[in-house]
Amino acid sequence: MKQIKKILLLICLVCSWHILSAQIVDTTDIMKEFDEFSFRNARPVKPIQDSTKIREHLIGLKWGYGINTFTLSQDFNKKAMLSGKNYGIYYTYYHSLWNSIPLFGIETGVQFNEIGYTAIRYLDPPNTPNRRFEEGKDIFQTITIPFISQFRIDFWKMRLLLNIGGFASYKLSHSFSGLVSDDITKTYKDFGYGISGGGGLAFIFRPFEIHIEANYRYNLSNLYDKTSIYENIWVSTHTTQLLISAGMFIRIGGSRYKNSKK
Repeated sequence: MKQIKKILLLICLVCSWHILSAQIVDTTDIMKEFDEFSFRNARPVKPIQDSTKIREHLIGLKWGYGINTFTLSQDFNKKAMLSGKNYGIYYTYYHSLWNSIPLFGIETGVQFNEIGYTAIRYLDPPNTPNRRFEEGKDIFQTITIPFISQFRIDFWKMRLLLNIGGFASYKLSHSFSGLVSDDITKTYKDFGYGISGGGGLAFIFRPFEIHIEANYRYNLSNLYDKTSIYENIWVSTHTTQLLISAGMFIRIGGSRYKNSKK
């Protein structure tokens, strides 16, 4: 027991000696070691642009491949119609939303679209084996003006796009297959309007950009008169289009997204 006490006393004496012999750190102001010429060879700091003041204007052309049909509140023999006649000129303006969200843009333009559906008429009664049918396209050529809010996320040399908005359209001409009664087709409406949503990717090679997008359009207005199919029953007819498009854009002005070299 006495030996343990001696050992503990020895440890305490050694620790006390180290504490007393420790040097006090010099707390001299480190900035006194530098003068006005110490940083003369340092690289200049690049200015950082306020993201809320960034602006960009794009104008370009788009071509799209459409999958078209229309919805009805009653049974109707039809299927989708494919069309590659969808093209137009677009203008896009990227800016800050309420000077606080620098991920916003608006897009509009003028586009020629071919919409419609494939009508089916069966030649044999129901439940007939190998039932025969014939089909034909009912087509409408339209001018469409979109009004799109386009949200974006820039990364590397790409941009993620998210589109939501609406559109208005006017039918320039039509072509009917004759499989649908004239009492129905003659009631089609010239004007249309609806909603649109979708997204895509932009590949940036400034001042050019390539946009690949997929957008879905739903026409809120009726294609045909509601009483054209049944006299006493309203039938709603709304065209839809899934449009897969590719576009080439060029920047025509606005502030820079990247700092210039100095």
